Amino acid sequence: MWGAHRLVTPVRGQLNKPEHRRVLSALRAAGRMTMTGAHWLVLMTTEREIFGGPSSQRAGSLYETLEQVLVQQAAPAADQDAPGETAVG
Repeated sequence: MWGAHRLVTPVRGQLNKPEHRRVLSALRAAGRMTMTGAHWLVLMTTEREIFGGPSSQRAGSLYETLEQVLVQQAAPAADQDAPGETAVG
C-alpha cells in the first residue's frame, strides 16, 4: 500500500502522538506489505481523523483504499448469508 508509506513518511499530526503508535505501526507494516490480521483490525477500526485532516489527500486516499478492502471482505460473507441458503456447521 503505497498510500500508507506516504502517510507516515514523514510522520505528522495525530500519528505523532504516543497513543496512536499501534496505528503508526500498522501503517508502516502496510507500507512494507507485511501486514498481519492485527494490523488490519487496527486500520479498519481507526477513526478517519487519526490518518489526517479532511483536506489531506494522502489520508483520504488511504482511507478510501481501506474502505474498498472492507467492502470486498464483507461481500463474500454477505453472499454466504443469502436468503434461502442454510449455514453449514
